[in-house]
Amino acid sequence: MDDRAGVAIAYRHGLTVTGTLGVLDLAARRGLVDLATAFAKLRATNFRYPPEIMDALLAQHREEKT
Repeated sequence: MDDRAGVAIAYRHGLTVTGTLGVLDLAARRGLVDLATAFAKLRATNFRYPPEIMDALLAQHREEKT
């Protein structure tokens, strides 16, 4: 969930919060999606994100595959 107010409420209720990049990372780790493809599609939208996070996640996935 990327909505700040919703995130604050979720934390207050003891829920774990995961954003879009976290969901895609988890899906890739479970073999449900190809992370590079998913990120490429996401980059083609108006989704706002810190590019460094995407780059770090992609690098981590590449390292884990080798």
